[in-house]
Amino acid sequence: MAFRVEISPRAFNDLDEIAEYIKQRSSFEQAEKWFNGIIAAIRSLEHSPHRYHVTEESEELGQEVRVLLYGKRNRRYKVYYSVQETAPSTGTLRVFHVRHWARRSLDPEQLQKLMGDQTT
Repeated sequence: MAFRVEISPRAFNDLDEIAEYIKQRSSFEQAEKWFNGIIAAIRSLEHSPHRYHVTEESEELGQEVRVLLYGKRNRRYKVYYSVQETAPSTGTLRVFHVRHWARRSLDPEQLQKLMGDQTT
């Protein structure tokens, strides 16, 4: 079985903003290639969502938050997500935030807020 992958409106907004930034700095084609690539990486999580590490802040939150790193060198992005299992190897994976890897790490309070904003 596979996990259902959901991308929150907030995370879609993050993806759109990053793609727009890439388009402005490079080209539409580069932005489209990046967008399609990161969406494919996110979709790949449906088969093994636990393959990426749990953030240090998860312990303080009392809930696992995982991070997929996408990209190369200085063009990496962190995809924050949580997994809710309903049975072994099934459940829902929710992507709730995407940000450049070089930005300051999120503290537990910021992560909690972003997780709560999944429906806005």
